[in-house]
Amino acid sequence: MKFEHVTDREISWLAFDQRVLELAEDAAVPLLERLRFLAIFSSNLDEFFMVRVATLMSKIENQITAPNVAGITPQDLMGQI
Repeated sequence: MKFEHVTDREISWLAFDQRVLELAEDAAVPLLERLRFLAIFSSNLDEFFMVRVATLMSKIENQITAPNVAGITPQDLMGQI
């Protein structure tokens, strides 16, 4: 089954984190809120690498090449990350 409008969850996660980081960099946002956004970004990125990237690395090491529901193989996804 192929889905044309499915976004990969890891890519979506990184896109969300990018938006959070942009809020942390926005001078129009009050300083304490910017610091809170930066803390959220940092926490999310730590978790992303500890869980999501570790899982991808395991799939690659175990030579799992099946694409996910978005149609992306673990190797291609690691390249995008």
